[in-house]
Amino acid sequence: MSGEKRFIWSLTVSWLIVGALLLLAVQTGLAQSSSDVYRVEEFNVFGDVSLEVQTAGGSIKAIGSNDDEVKVEMYVRKRGRYIDPGKADLSDYEIDISQNGNTITAVAERKGNNWINRNSYSISFIVYTPNDTRTRLRTSGGSVSATNLTGTQELRTSGGSVSVEGINGDMVLRTSGGSINITDAQGDVEANTSGGTIRVKYLTGNLDARTSGGSINLEQVAGNVEARTSGGSIEAEVVSPAEKIVLRTSGGSIRIKVPQENGYDLDLDANRVYAELINFNGRAERDRIVGDFNGGGTRIEAKTSGGSVRIEYL
Repeated sequence: MSGEKRFIWSLTVSWLIVGALLLLAVQTGLAQSSSDVYRVEEFNVFGDVSLEVQTAGGSIKAIGSNDDEVKVEMYVRKRGRYIDPGKADLSDYEIDISQNGNTITAVAERKGNNWINRNSYSISFIVYTPNDTRTRLRTSGGSVSATNLTGTQELRTSGGSVSVEGINGDMVLRTSGGSINITDAQGDVEANTSGGTIRVKYLTGNLDARTSGGSINLEQVAGNVEARTSGGSIEAEVVSPAEKIVLRTSGGSIRIKVPQENGYDLDLDANRVYAELINFNGRAERDRIVGDFNGGGTRIEAKTSGGSVRIEYL
């Protein structure tokens, strides 16, 4: 390598390092921490808690703990920067952080229809609450998450992702603009997104997952499964099947993993179907398999018009 080329290479590497450090600094500056909190409210509670949180322009997090109190932290940002306490003009907002028995409310809404104004802030909430808490979390402008909670959970957003982890209770999860992630949960789940993927890892309960704009990936699921997508593939690992596994996509392939020793009623339809059929009674063709496996049992219906269907065994 000539001296000129070595100089150019060294200069390029130096700029890459500088760029990476600047990106890290920006990300660190925007990371949410307790030092950025704008307002804090604490409430003593006893027994099961009902948590209602709503904001029009920020994210929401609900985090379960072993304490008998609810701590609400409110964060205010403008143009990506956190605002110090008392420095924001919030006159265009209705803000309510209050307690009524064991019901805790945290709401930040713009007044009237004044969506665009000079005082446009992003208001987010982080709520630390006892583990036995049922929630209704709604935002139109950010992500929503719930962690380590027992009870029914309802999480909705129009502009971000939805994540739950360590939940014991039924869940309704909806977003129009992001992905849905479920980890280590027990309970029946309705998961619906128009703009992202759905990922599930370790779920015991019935699952109804639907997306119009992404793939669906299910790992270590036990229960009934219904998964539908118009824009991606489906991978479903069902370790303990119940009555049915229904998988449909118009834009990708389907791969199913189930215990080999169980009985199944199969209805598989695709451009190409792959399955090792043992103790099978029915009709098996290149693009269609219909019949019973091991004497029948769980109904497996997998259909795609844009790829293949493959069954594998655990």
